[in-house]
Amino acid sequence: MKTFDKRSQSGFTYIDVMVAIVILLVGILALLAAISASVVRGRGQEQQVMAKQIATSTMESIMSVKETSDASRLGWRRVGNVGSNPDPDTGIPQGIFVTGVNNVFTDPGPDQVLGTADDEGIVLNGFQREIIITDICDPDRPSPNCPTPGTAPVRMRSVQVIVTYFIGTAEFREVLTTALTDYEIEDGGI
Repeated sequence: MKTFDKRSQSGFTYIDVMVAIVILLVGILALLAAISASVVRGRGQEQQVMAKQIATSTMESIMSVKETSDASRLGWRRVGNVGSNPDPDTGIPQGIFVTGVNNVFTDPGPDQVLGTADDEGIVLNGFQREIIITDICDPDRPSPNCPTPGTAPVRMRSVQVIVTYFIGTAEFREVLTTALTDYEIEDGGI
């Protein structure tokens, strides 16, 4: 019968193998976490670009309403939220842009203006838009909305487009703000 000397045996013990497996698993889990974070970050950038595009398209639509020469349908008096911009003669509100936070649709609808009540098409899931248009008081030409009311028509408005989107459960916003004016260059100008 052959006997073995324990001192001459070589190899790994079960403890050595278990420690090596734990170290290997920690490394694999760290790698998976990094890949997952990268995918979420990539998705977040995609959502952010889309939100910026929605905000920019909406702002362009508002500006196009202002510049439209067909005053019977659009024009400066229509640049406002629904219920605003009362007609000086009739008192009927002239603003066409929806108020509050609303879903974003893919198509502008029959009026060809984004951000109005007739928008149609597919709802862009995960995105909501708010359009805030407020009159700005011009102290040189006070209008009825100024602290010291005057009779001049409103010639300046602040426009803010806020697009809210989600990355996972976190809420993010893209905000565009500008001021629009209705001043014209008179003859003899530049």
